[in-house]
Amino acid sequence: MTFAKKSDAQAYERKVLEAKSHGVSVRPRHLKTTFKEWSREWLDGRERKPGTQDSYERNMRNHIAPTFDGMRLHRIEPTDVQRWVGELGARGLAPRTVHLTYKTFRACINAAVRKRVLPFSPCVDIELPLIKRRRIVPATLDQVMGLYEELPKHYRAIVFIGALSGLRSGEALGLCRDAIDFDGGVLTVKRQVIKVKSKAVLVDYAKTDASTDRETPFPDLAKVVLLKHIEENVPRDRDLIFVSSRGSLIRRDAFYKRWAKAREAVGLPEDFRFHDLRHTFISTALKAGAPLSEVSLWAGHATQEETEGTYKHQVAGSASEGRKFLDSVFSLTDTEFIPPPSAVEAQSGEEAA
Repeated sequence: MTFAKKSDAQAYERKVLEAKSHGVSVRPRHLKTTFKEWSREWLDGRERKPGTQDSYERNMRNHIAPTFDGMRLHRIEPTDVQRWVGELGARGLAPRTVHLTYKTFRACINAAVRKRVLPFSPCVDIELPLIKRRRIVPATLDQVMGLYEELPKHYRAIVFIGALSGLRSGEALGLCRDAIDFDGGVLTVKRQVIKVKSKAVLVDYAKTDASTDRETPFPDLAKVVLLKHIEENVPRDRDLIFVSSRGSLIRRDAFYKRWAKAREAVGLPEDFRFHDLRHTFISTALKAGAPLSEVSLWAGHATQEETEGTYKHQVAGSASEGRKFLDSVFSLTDTEFIPPPSAVEAQSGEEAA
C-alpha cells in the first residue's frame, strides 16, 4: 500500500499498532472511506421507526455533516469530536439538543466499529454540556382549567388527557375511540402522532416499548370533558379523537403555537410545556400515595428507578411533606429518651461548670 504523504503512512501505522493491541484487525481498503460515504451507508442500511430515521437524518444534515463529511473516517480523532461538540454549544444549541445530536454521531461511529470499517471509536471521554434538571411544579386545577378555556375548542380536552392520564403530546394527539374504556375508567396507549419530513403521521406504537399498550387511569373529570368533546367535535364515523380545524392530523409544532398563546394568557411561565401536564399527573399521583410500581407502569417508564430518579426530589414541597411524615412516625412528645431543649441546656451548663 502506498501513501501520498509520509504523515498518512505514519498515521496508518499508528492505527494498525493500536488496533492490534486491542485485538482488532484493520482493513486497508477502508482507509479511504470518508465519513460522508459511511454515514450514507449507515442511514440507508437498516430499517428503523420512521420518527427515529427522520431524527437521525435531520441531525446528520443540520449538525453533523457540515463538520465531518469531508473527513476520512479513520482520521477523525477524539479532539475533533470534542471541538465539534463545543462548537454546537457555541452556536446556541440547547444542551439536550447537543446530547441528542452527539448520540446520533456516536451511533453512526459505533456501527462502523462493529462492521470493522473503523478499528476503534473516537468517541472517547467526550465532555458534553450539563443538562440542568428543571424543578417540577405541578399545575393546579385552576391552571388546567385556564388552559382548557384558552385553547381552541377542538384542542381543549387534550389538556385533561395530559394532566389526568399522563399522556405525552404525541400519544394524546393519536388517541382513538378504541383506546378508551369509559365504563372501566381506563385508557390504553396504542398510538402516537409523529412528524416525518414535516408531515404528521399516525403510527401504531408509542415512544418506547414500555409505553406501548400501557394502561393508565382515566378519571371521571377526564371522562366528562372527553365525552363533551366527542359530542361537539367528533363525527360518529371518525375514530380519531383530536384533529385540526380542517379535519387532518394535528402536528405537534402546530399545536404548540396554540399552546404558547394559551399558556401566556393563563400566566404560566414561558418554559411550561404540555409535557409538564404529564409531570403533573405523575407527581400528583405519587404525592397522593399511589404505589411507585403502579405509577411507573402508568407513565410507561422502563423501570421504577427511572420514575423515582426523575420525580422523587424534584416535586416542589416534597421535603415539607417528608418532614410531616417523619414527625408523625418519630413524635417528639412520645419519645422519652430525648430530653427537651431546656433539659439539654441545663445539662450543658452543669458540664461546663
